[in-house]
Amino acid sequence: MKVSFGKRELATVGMMLFIAFILRLVFFSEKGYQIDTNDFLSWMNTAATCGIRDFYNVTWCDYPPLNIYLFWGFGSIINNLSLQGTDLAIYIMKLGPNLFDLATAFIIFVFARKHVSFKLAILASILYAFNPAVIFNVAIWGQFDAIYTFFLILSLYLILDSKPHWAMAFFILGILTKPQSIALAPIFLYMILQKNSWKIKSIIFSLLVAAIVVILVILPFNWSNPIEFITSKYFGAYATYPYTTLNAFNIWAIGGMWVSDLQGIGLLTPYIIGWVMFALVAVFTIYFVYKKSPKNDAIILFAAFVLFFAFFMLPTRIHERYLFPALAILALLFPLMKKARPLYVALTATCFINQAYVLSALVNAYPYGADLSGQPIVIIVSLINSVVFVYVLMLMYCELTGKKQKLKFPSVSFSKNLSKEVTKNENP
Repeated sequence: MKVSFGKRELATVGMMLFIAFILRLVFFSEKGYQIDTNDFLSWMNTAATCGIRDFYNVTWCDYPPLNIYLFWGFGSIINNLSLQGTDLAIYIMKLGPNLFDLATAFIIFVFARKHVSFKLAILASILYAFNPAVIFNVAIWGQFDAIYTFFLILSLYLILDSKPHWAMAFFILGILTKPQSIALAPIFLYMILQKNSWKIKSIIFSLLVAAIVVILVILPFNWSNPIEFITSKYFGAYATYPYTTLNAFNIWAIGGMWVSDLQGIGLLTPYIIGWVMFALVAVFTIYFVYKKSPKNDAIILFAAFVLFFAFFMLPTRIHERYLFPALAILALLFPLMKKARPLYVALTATCFINQAYVLSALVNAYPYGADLSGQPIVIIVSLINSVVFVYVLMLMYCELTGKKQKLKFPSVSFSKNLSKEVTKNENP
């Protein structure tokens, strides 16, 4: 990443990130959900004690391979400092995701600064670094969603900066961290083709980079067949929870939580219907990018947001935290698009309520949690998310057809200077 900013700008961003870290540090004492916390600490101890090679043979873990390196690193710190079993171990556990999260905030600043003024760029970074839904996820609950979000935002930065091979490497790292990274695959693969100018040799090289990254990450583990090793870690975990929604306040939550997604008429099961709907939205999104302009960064970012939002709303077996990456992209779009601003506020609110309400239910009804089906807050938030989702699709349709309520994308790319429309947004 070629970063060239003034010392005062970097000092200001550094101070902002330091304040954001101190704020998060205040919440590190919160233990989140006991089962999650115990699992993370146990996996860290196992990785540090037994090593990476035999990790999956020694313990059950439904997290993909790249996480094991993190478990090993932070578990080694905990063990070397003799913190195992102490409250300080939780601080070390939460340190990793929060550092990655602040790195994402910095990338957002760098990304935005390529297009807009310093004030607007740091505003975008602040909106993410101090987002209550984000802080709740990484600092209070202690989840690891910030790590794959960092890799995905960095891969978007690199693909738009015409570095498809590097972008592919970091995108694969995102998938090797959390399987839900696949939500970005449709637009990302389209951009890989576009940035490689549809040249076969360049495309093959990008695919070769992906294969090399996968092999390098899984090489230290004990396996005989790499394909079987990878598929077992992803499809095995996904098949464990055959329910319409795993506490995500989406379209399925309106009809109840933890309902079997395999019961239906023939192939018309919620599982199939959900993935078909996501596929249709993905095709529509790629068509939208193709028709509007694949060289406009704002359009690509909006398409990435739509895919993450659709991934949260439509497929089954979705957790309450899967809206997390969409907030980072909306923070990036905030200074570029006026219509992204109410979306950012609305989804920040629904994401925060979803996470906080679910965690409260899990803690108060430990160890199995409570069935939230039919509760007013679940219905209301799910309906709000559904209305916002339909509104987003309508905006895309209107943009394509030239009707009213157009999105009015500013013309921004790494190769262009600030557009007049972006400059007008100096004080949002």
